[in-house]
Amino acid sequence: MFKLFFLIIFFFNIMLVSFADTKWIKKKKNSNNQDNEKKIELVNESKDSNPPKILINDTITVESSSYVIEGKLLDESEKLFVILDNDTIEANNGIFKIKRFSPVDEQIEIVAIDQWGNKSSPKIINIVINSKDKKLTKSLEPLNPSKIKSINTNDKVGIVIGIDKYEKAPSADFANMDAKYFYEYLNNVFGISDSNLKLLINDNADLVGTITAINKWLPGKIKRDSTELFLFFAGHGLASTNGEELFLLSQDSDPDLLNRTALSRNELFQTILDLKPKSVTMFFDTCFSGISRDEQTLLASARPIRIIADEQNGIPENFTIFSASQLDQISSGLDGAEHGIFSYYLMKGLEGNADLNKDKKITNSELLSYMDQNVSNKALELGREQNPSLAGDPDKVLISYR
Repeated sequence: MFKLFFLIIFFFNIMLVSFADTKWIKKKKNSNNQDNEKKIELVNESKDSNPPKILINDTITVESSSYVIEGKLLDESEKLFVILDNDTIEANNGIFKIKRFSPVDEQIEIVAIDQWGNKSSPKIINIVINSKDKKLTKSLEPLNPSKIKSINTNDKVGIVIGIDKYEKAPSADFANMDAKYFYEYLNNVFGISDSNLKLLINDNADLVGTITAINKWLPGKIKRDSTELFLFFAGHGLASTNGEELFLLSQDSDPDLLNRTALSRNELFQTILDLKPKSVTMFFDTCFSGISRDEQTLLASARPIRIIADEQNGIPENFTIFSASQLDQISSGLDGAEHGIFSYYLMKGLEGNADLNKDKKITNSELLSYMDQNVSNKALELGREQNPSLAGDPDKVLISYR
């Protein structure tokens, strides 16, 4: 009897110990579940202690602000997950996909975890959003000044001015590049020899340098009634306070002192007229709206004014003027192309693209039509309006080529 009583007590104690162990295991399992918002079920007995390896590029370029990136996890475990911003994403067969939205480049951090609770070190991924503007500039063909070659002649003269870094005004992005390239087009497409070309860039295009080129260098190059003059300007323009006069800003011009520090359009016209060239063709990649290419204000009180095709008053009879934009519009730039929109399509047109009827001649109206279509379309892609204008004879042949 005593032995039977002892055996009952012994088995009772074993059952108590077993019940206590089971309760502790369940409590431990519940505690592990609370560590993860997604409640990844972790097994109590770990079969490995190695964290998963993450296979994904450090930098990923995507084509839209809404994007999906894909990567792979390597591990012995059957169940694998990645954690991003406190969200847990299951990797099916080791493959994980992350859906994101970001209108700008971003940097994300992910961590991999297996079913045993082994976590990897954080993995940093740089996401590059290939925005609309970037795709726009990548689609543009490079400029090629040598596509059309003309015979050099002494009957043509050119002055090219480009200012992107102003002393007292915001930058005019890429205006210097516009000028450097257009110099080559005047040399190749128009056949103007280097000795008859004057290039003024940034510091060399200050007021003194500009006036010196126009009043001292140019008179020695112009032959009365026989020389064709071409002038290109890329930079800032402003109207006088009363809106009656246009000014081209030199590199050191003060927007508050236009009369004394900037180049008057009327004075420029008169100086050239006094030299009596056969013809004058001007290209202005500027606007007079008081806003820079990247939408910075030059002078709050400035009134916009434009030269348009229907407004011939003040434009000499033998002058042709191509302007980058209409009233109140901004002359825009293209970051990736590193040119103004107007300058880019002006030069592409001069490569023969503006020869709409393919007769080996480009008239003023053909060039304007080509630029207007392309400039306006690209400006709209940037969320802006820009339409080039022409003052002068639309039927005049600008260039002939073979």
